[in-house]
Amino acid sequence: MITGEQGRSFTGPLIYADLFVGEKYDAGKELGNWSCAEYDDSRWKPVKKVEYSMENLIGQYAPPVRTIYSFSPLGIIQSPKGEMILDTGQVVAGQIEFTVNAKAGTEIRLEHSEILDEEGNYFNNILGTNKEQMVVYIAKDGRQTYQTQFSYQGFRYVRITGWPGEMEAGQFKIHAVSSLMEDIGHFSTSDERINRLQKNIWWSQVANTISIPTDCPQREKAGWTGDIMAYAPTMCFLRNADAFLTSWMANVRAEQRDNGAVPVIVPYLKAYEIFINETQKSDTCCGWGDAVIVVPWSVYQAYGDKRILEENYDDMNRWMEYVRDRAEHHHPKEYETWDEAHRERSRYLWNTDFHYGDWLIPSVVLGNPDGSAMMETAYATMGIVAPAYYAFSAAMMAKVAETLGHTEDAAYYQELYQKIREAFIQEYVHEDGTIDADFQGIYVIALKNGLVPEEIRPKMVEHLCELIKKNHGCLDTGFLSILFLMDVLCENGKRDTAYELMFQTKCPSWLYEVEKGATTIWESWGAIGEDGTVSTYSYNHYAFGCVGEWMYREMGGLQAAAPGYKKIRIAPAWDCGLSWARVVEETPYGTASVVWEKDSDRKYLNIQIPPNTTAEIVLSENRTETVGSGDYTYEI
Repeated sequence: MITGEQGRSFTGPLIYADLFVGEKYDAGKELGNWSCAEYDDSRWKPVKKVEYSMENLIGQYAPPVRTIYSFSPLGIIQSPKGEMILDTGQVVAGQIEFTVNAKAGTEIRLEHSEILDEEGNYFNNILGTNKEQMVVYIAKDGRQTYQTQFSYQGFRYVRITGWPGEMEAGQFKIHAVSSLMEDIGHFSTSDERINRLQKNIWWSQVANTISIPTDCPQREKAGWTGDIMAYAPTMCFLRNADAFLTSWMANVRAEQRDNGAVPVIVPYLKAYEIFINETQKSDTCCGWGDAVIVVPWSVYQAYGDKRILEENYDDMNRWMEYVRDRAEHHHPKEYETWDEAHRERSRYLWNTDFHYGDWLIPSVVLGNPDGSAMMETAYATMGIVAPAYYAFSAAMMAKVAETLGHTEDAAYYQELYQKIREAFIQEYVHEDGTIDADFQGIYVIALKNGLVPEEIRPKMVEHLCELIKKNHGCLDTGFLSILFLMDVLCENGKRDTAYELMFQTKCPSWLYEVEKGATTIWESWGAIGEDGTVSTYSYNHYAFGCVGEWMYREMGGLQAAAPGYKKIRIAPAWDCGLSWARVVEETPYGTASVVWEKDSDRKYLNIQIPPNTTAEIVLSENRTETVGSGDYTYEI
């Protein structure tokens, strides 16, 4: 706190406040009208003057954190163990407000969790030291209202002990907090399960955009870069995230290492830095570090403002230089046994260092909720995912450079991509379309990034579909492949398989979570087992919600054909299994919307195109129209 020369201080009712431990407040120690001029502060002590440099102070660019939604809880549960549990009805990140009549000294405890156990008892799904998520309130005399002030929790259920008298749901209010951003995207359909999935995506987004993009709002509350790398396009569609992500990218630039490495967590807290370097011997890895390129590009694509590309261009180049150095000058142990041709192509393959790889592949982690199973996905896939993502980022950097008018850089990165592609194909891709790391996600990443000869592509697509079929029609993709999965299927003539995955209700699938009662996106597809077994995963991670952007674009049919929706493509998914869908986006030019409906005889399409834009409308396989701004209605 900054005060004047005569600043004074005193201990008040707030005993402690911590983002993980929770908050303790003793109302009996309240100081009355301490902020008023007439207050008697004679017992207060002078503050100690400290000299700090102000060179690092800048104005706050990020939107402020506010209560964005308040609601009443669903009800009070008495568990089989006799516990009194408040059920909010929704997994949320936020604070509880309560009103109570109590005697002075009454201690009330609120413990927060996201799930109940199989019998309906309180279950703490958040493990680890100092992760109590507990609010302790010591009452004063009479009727009083309290709301947590300096911490927030991730929860749906709250075990309450010490409550005086009968507890009623009407005594509580839930406040969801998030960085203040306008909702600009809306999506609804004829299938209520898809609508619930859409709500789950939105709730996980608002819970994980509190000052910075986080992985979860309870266990870590950390800015894991891989999560936002995958999720950024969906985030930018649903809410106006321009200022939010622009601000976070300033943190990325501040945390980037001298050698160009981008940490896997931003801001890079010291405890994480020590832990990650001790366990992984590096600050970064593929996919996570690539956020320095992908996030600005996603913001530019959504809103059409080149500024975020310009601000981060040097740091993107520094990241690519770091990866180039790792590929060219650091080699696997067996490097000395290779012939010259093998060594030469290795210069374009990031085949060293630790990487999280296609993190959390369902077939590896389902039924194995401990950390060792998660790490299996890393070791099984990182050797191929890292060079593939090198190609991904090189291709994206070519686009960034071209957009900014850096033609020489664009040519350099395009040539680099081609060399990585050639080396990848020679090293990993077999004539029958298979790759040694025989996981769905490996093929998805390779196909999306052109890392397969065109004559072999059909074989690889068929092999991918065969793997999906063998997996009972379910996906088996992790963090770094899930963002490409549905597009790969659609782009390679397998839309029916994409829709099968979308409407799948077996585990793992998006609608499996919905049918298990999810109100947010889970960290792991099987956080609740098919037999009802409850695990200690997080129930509020947005990464796998990245399917949202595909739903709006493909199922809804609203596609940005140029950055910021300057050009728009309308292509309703008449064949997706829905009878109607509605998608709306508040673009930089105004409202763009698509509402389509079909019955047994007719198809109906209503479109709104904003001013100063044009749109291509795909009415059927053989019929398209190009229009300017305005409202359009079609009956087909």
